[in-house]
Amino acid sequence: MSKASTPAPGRNAASSNTVAVGERAIMNTLYRSGGEVVGRLASLLLFVEAGRTLGTNGLGAFVFAVAYMGFVMVWVDIGLDRYLLRAGARARAEGRALFFNVLGLKLALALPLFAVGFLVLHEVGYGHQAQATTWALAPGVFSDSVARTQLSFFLSHERAGPPSFADAIQRVCSAALGIAALRAGYGVVSVGVTYSAGSMIGVIIGFVLLARTIGVPRLTVNSGRWRGLAARSLPFAAQDTFAVLLARADTLILAAIATQAAVGRYGAAYRLFESTLLITAAIAGAFAAMFTYLGPDSDPPLRAVFQRSIKLSLVLLAPVAVAFAVLARPICRLIYGSGFSAASLPLRILAPAVLLMAIVTLSNSLMLSRENPRQMVSLAAAMAGVNVVLNLILIPLFSDAGAAAAMLATELVYAACILRMSTGAVGRLGGRTTVAGAGAGAAGMVAVTLLLNGSPWLGLALGGGAYLLGLIAVERLVSPIDVELVTSMVRRLLPSRSA
Repeated sequence: MSKASTPAPGRNAASSNTVAVGERAIMNTLYRSGGEVVGRLASLLLFVEAGRTLGTNGLGAFVFAVAYMGFVMVWVDIGLDRYLLRAGARARAEGRALFFNVLGLKLALALPLFAVGFLVLHEVGYGHQAQATTWALAPGVFSDSVARTQLSFFLSHERAGPPSFADAIQRVCSAALGIAALRAGYGVVSVGVTYSAGSMIGVIIGFVLLARTIGVPRLTVNSGRWRGLAARSLPFAAQDTFAVLLARADTLILAAIATQAAVGRYGAAYRLFESTLLITAAIAGAFAAMFTYLGPDSDPPLRAVFQRSIKLSLVLLAPVAVAFAVLARPICRLIYGSGFSAASLPLRILAPAVLLMAIVTLSNSLMLSRENPRQMVSLAAAMAGVNVVLNLILIPLFSDAGAAAAMLATELVYAACILRMSTGAVGRLGGRTTVAGAGAGAAGMVAVTLLLNGSPWLGLALGGGAYLLGLIAVERLVSPIDVELVTSMVRRLLPSRSA
């Protein structure tokens, strides 16, 4: 359908600008999702090989090192990438001026913070294996931070393709090198070394792609700007700090209270849960710039765009949540081997959090793109506190299952609170049109997979078909405009049959 096409009788055709905005969002989501699928699949293969080769104790050391360095990196990043994306989406010249200043400030912060982090590990008395793995990961996690700055700069221009390609190459390289090292007989520290090597390769590729597309900004670093830059990004940093605490506190508390084997089991389940964030991150990245420049009276209005971002995430993630809930044990056995069958319980508990995390992430993206980020800090702090308290209560009672239950309960409260805030900012969402299609499809998938419980993979395949049938049937009834929007976009993207 061209822009000039006459809409079908009885249908309200979406405006050409709505179609263009929707097309950009969906294409950027596809780019990011494609890169994330390849990258996270490679990372999962490495994680599986590490689990099979190193066992739960060795895997637990790697999971701890990743969680610990993730917490340290919050104080290196201090919200700079979120601020860069927001500033660059509003005024691209400002984004170009900020790019190398952000990288320079990160490097200036990283050197002393890494030193303090390593000293803390040594003084607390963590094992040599965990400390050495953390050291080996350090160059890689800083390279990942540089890649996040590149990604924010690309996304401020609504260009998701190049950074997605660089990210996929980085993860494939890290996984390939890590698997080769493990099969050659090296231990968990080698996985940290190869991860760092792959991350540095990804940064180089990112700069090459930046030069070939929107151009590398001029290399100007003015340390005099750093104090003001840090001050403006600190609200984002505080929110990120509590977000990382929410995501990693369970692992750190589990490592302190329970056994390293429990950390390995929970890490295996959490890795599968976390892998679904590739879809959420792709959608959030695709819509982030739009959340910044669209308004209530724009074409399309911000409320409609936000509603479609939530709806898209539910449509894509509902079948994953169903699979985790109903087929947790065969999934864990298939991916990690029979030794990780016990990881199915925390995975089953985490299944509903797949959808809740998407709502939280997209609502956060909306509020941080438009509102004063300071108002989000108190909510993030409260949720991190709730998570820590729940972990301290539940982990001594239920070990890794308790950590999963704490995460689920926290995400449920978080989603309810932040969705209320975001709808207050943009207007009430249409609940029926947002959730009906995904809900009907999920119900059909649950019924089919449970009916074929004795043949889990046949049940998964037929359940996926039932999900699509239920989704399409209900969407045609409750949301024909969205069906028309997707149909119009597909027709615009397909090559014309005319000569």
